[in-house]
Amino acid sequence: MKNSKKSKEGLETLAFYNMAFVVSNIDDSIKWYSNNLGFELVMKQSIPIPEGKVEMAFMEGAGMKIEMIENSNNQLIEAIQKDSKTDTALTVIGSKALVFHVEDLEATTKELEAKGVNFVWKMRYLAEDSLLCTLILDIDDNRINIFQRNTIA
Repeated sequence: MKNSKKSKEGLETLAFYNMAFVVSNIDDSIKWYSNNLGFELVMKQSIPIPEGKVEMAFMEGAGMKIEMIENSNNQLIEAIQKDSKTDTALTVIGSKALVFHVEDLEATTKELEAKGVNFVWKMRYLAEDSLLCTLILDIDDNRINIFQRNTIA
């Protein structure tokens, strides 16, 4: 009997692969994500370009992959950096955050404090007191929001 199930094609096969972002120093960022969030380096490579080089690193942890890119011509957009340091709503188009969830946010927050991580806020409720989260910054001031699993809608 012939299988009548059609194989998936096109957008039916769409799946999350990784989150990519630009960092100021690839080696420092690898250390930060490894030491503070437990990510492991999967691959690192250097790609020559006419203006210099691009360093890329792929790391895995927390059930996801991240790709970090350092370009020899990196530019800091000050409005985005300034916005990342405030606890107000995001105002810069293109601003973003890595978002994780954990079982025990208080224990996680204490672990991050012991590691000397920079906080925007600790143990704050958002969305009408229904989302408990801690917001930290990586070494390039990228936002990392960590929610407590049982408070997520």
